[in-house]
Amino acid sequence: MPTFSVIIPTCNRPHFLAEAIASVLAQQDADFELLIVNDGGALASLPQDGRMRHLENARRGAVAARSLGVAAARGKAIAWLDDDDQWIDRHHLAMAAAALAGGADFTFGDGVMRYEDGSADRSFARDATSASLAQDNTILISAVTYTRALHQSLGPFDAALPYYWDWDWYLRVARSGAPLQRIAKPVVAIRVHTANMSGEAQKQARQDNLSALSHKHGLGELRLKNHTDFV
Repeated sequence: MPTFSVIIPTCNRPHFLAEAIASVLAQQDADFELLIVNDGGALASLPQDGRMRHLENARRGAVAARSLGVAAARGKAIAWLDDDDQWIDRHHLAMAAAALAGGADFTFGDGVMRYEDGSADRSFARDATSASLAQDNTILISAVTYTRALHQSLGPFDAALPYYWDWDWYLRVARSGAPLQRIAKPVVAIRVHTANMSGEAQKQARQDNLSALSHKHGLGELRLKNHTDFV
């Protein structure tokens, strides 16, 4: 049984995916399997590596792709990486493994915002607590690891929150009493590009989903934000 199941959900971004995969395979002093969950479209040419598995999600959506990855995971812990992001610290998994071995159930690291226009990276280094998560989501999913037992105890991601399933999950973790352990080092580069910028129609869908999240957790009025708003 590997220590980590690294899960990369992907949908028609083969060039970005190849770079994400390379950043995982570059991890040092880490015991892991790598699951690529394809939600549709072209895949990168996958490296021949015995640690890798490929799953098909048949365009059932991003939340379903993540749930499929968790269901197939064999590791003691889960680590997430979006297909357009890259791990930039080769000891990300080793640091997370040490924290989990020390009793943590959930870890998150810092990151940098990497802009498509070539402008300088900007640091993303924010703490997160149960209280702060009631106002903002300041956790980068591509820097998150947690025990598979935690996921099993809290249940699946909420498919009714396609834009905010991650924030919902963090709130559920915090309210379970599991500490949110920050690893205060930049471990991931979050790619900021035109494909992840919201158009007007998507903004309205996100606002509706944000209202649903607020109603579910009793958060009150929340303002629509992106992670780039925090740097």
